[in-house]
Amino acid sequence: MSRRLRIAIASAVILLGLLVIAGLSFVGVTHTGFGEERVRQMVASMLAGRVKGKVHIGRIHGGFFNGVTIDSIEIRDDEDSLFVASGPIRVRYDARDIFDRRILLTYLEARRPVVHLRQHEGGQWNFRRIFPPGGKDDPRREGGFGQYIVIDSSDIHNASFVLTMPWHPAPTLRGARRDSAIAFELSRKDLEIRRTREGFARTWRWTKGDASFGYARIADPDSTGRFARIRKASFSETDPPFQFRNVSGTALHLGDSIWIDSDHWDLPASTGRAKGKVIWGSDLPVRYNIHVIGDSMSLKDVAWVYPTLPRTGGGKVELDIRSERNPHIIDYVLTNMDVRTTGSRVLGRMTFAVGGPILAVKDLDLEAAPVDFDLLRTFNGKDFPYDWQGKITGNVKASGGPLDRFMIEQSALTFADANVPGAVTRATGRGELDILFPAFTAFHSFNVDVDQLDLRTLQYLNPLFPRVKGIVEGTATLDSSWLDVRFRNADLYHHDGNQPVSRITGDGRVTWGEKFLVYDLTLQALPLSFTALSSSYPLLPLRGEYSGPLRVKGTSPNLLVTTNLTGPAGAFGYNGLIDADATEYGARGRATSSALDLRTLLGKSEVPQTRLTGQYDLDLRGSSLETLVGSAVAGMDKSAVGGFAVEPSVARLRFANGIATVDTLS
Repeated sequence: MSRRLRIAIASAVILLGLLVIAGLSFVGVTHTGFGEERVRQMVASMLAGRVKGKVHIGRIHGGFFNGVTIDSIEIRDDEDSLFVASGPIRVRYDARDIFDRRILLTYLEARRPVVHLRQHEGGQWNFRRIFPPGGKDDPRREGGFGQYIVIDSSDIHNASFVLTMPWHPAPTLRGARRDSAIAFELSRKDLEIRRTREGFARTWRWTKGDASFGYARIADPDSTGRFARIRKASFSETDPPFQFRNVSGTALHLGDSIWIDSDHWDLPASTGRAKGKVIWGSDLPVRYNIHVIGDSMSLKDVAWVYPTLPRTGGGKVELDIRSERNPHIIDYVLTNMDVRTTGSRVLGRMTFAVGGPILAVKDLDLEAAPVDFDLLRTFNGKDFPYDWQGKITGNVKASGGPLDRFMIEQSALTFADANVPGAVTRATGRGELDILFPAFTAFHSFNVDVDQLDLRTLQYLNPLFPRVKGIVEGTATLDSSWLDVRFRNADLYHHDGNQPVSRITGDGRVTWGEKFLVYDLTLQALPLSFTALSSSYPLLPLRGEYSGPLRVKGTSPNLLVTTNLTGPAGAFGYNGLIDADATEYGARGRATSSALDLRTLLGKSEVPQTRLTGQYDLDLRGSSLETLVGSAVAGMDKSAVGGFAVEPSVARLRFANGIATVDTLS
């Protein structure tokens, strides 16, 4: 063996021995408590040099060549506010990647991790302050350690994520209105807004997070943004309040935006898919543009949108969550909706705008197929003042708006009254409504075209409503509450079977009082059919159709009526009180006539023809001719009865016990 060969072998043996000694020393050190503590201190020192704040690293143990376990970790900013904390973290890796200045974890498992992202009032994020950008000599700027961080797979248990951003009241508010708005927002239970030393801040929370991830990219010089493939995840969020389960899909984070593409998600009673984008930053609230397909939606999962939304039933719907031009307001756009609840079925589309002073509902194109009044009672949150029962079918197209200024462009509805079988009302309408409190719905120049209103419905709801038989059709413009309706430009027709039709036009007001309806009407009869009215009021002796002005004011037991009517029998009028109560009729006032033919007016051939001109003071009451009591004074001008001339005369009569007594006749 040559000398050169002996030297080479000896050198190789020495080098190998040194490597073995170094390896054994490394293994020995890192597998002892002392060595593990030295490694922990070294890692903490490395992080502390790059962090502007506080860092705590718990015990680190494991083989170090292929993985370690970190018992705990915590990073706080310079204000001692938490940024990241976690319980045990277990990682697996190949040490050769570490030597290659890459962080490539084959597996990561973290328990109870907490991340709190916070934007300060000036717009700077807490992680930017904790990890300030390095200078030109920063090795990370030249492909150094930390430029490449990839995780092949990971499991997260009981995670929490918190996002806090500055909050400001609307800039248009001043003085007491601003103070009131702030007090209201601070008291809300559905939002987390609080005072901080920098001002007001709003917080969103995602808790109880359990997730299994596939490939996740934290940093890669050859790729843009942070990416994660979600195999299965479950978490709860507070705003909006959802409890997601079995979520799968992908997420891409770039700058102040995150793109979500979920091919499946479950809520407690719903399931579907979602895709979209969430944006924050720019000193604005979080903005959304998310499309959700609800393959099976339960109203219980979305009832938080409005306090009186029903919590039973569900169906299919597509939901778009979008931020408006005013980023404080979020639109929840429902399309392809087919929802069944509370004995009702609703199809079509609509949008809820949440975040403004008043909930807005807009862009409606709905079909009631049908809608039961139980659903409307649910929306109202309590019973209506009157016991409406039945189902509504039809459609509504409306641009909508805030509930106190809700605009309807087109509606065609049919109401089948369950209280009165066979009673059907059909109508169309357009105009503005105030439905903030449905029980007190108010009309604002609302145009109604009634094809059929069965009067039995109103009579059932309020037994004191005039007991007029038949149906009403026509048009009118409504204002004020439905319990105190003012109408104008009314043009109404009354039908009662094959009886002659009455037509009434004019303006007025009808108020639903505690005991009686209150009327204030200025009408024109074109004509008014007494023949048809006699079917409803048998005591009414008049027949025929008469036209003229009609003024009505008061309640049904005490109506002040002023009218002058002209028809086939001549002309007559009345100015006084009428009791139109169905149990007993009465009249106390003055009637007039001009060339009036009683045979035609009463529709009785046995009555002689007359031409009566005069005035008549009446004070009568009764439910029939047999029970009629009171008095009448007739003052006649020149008239004719049965072809005989009658000179000016006066007659005073009394009625009692079915007998008419003439006190004076001159």
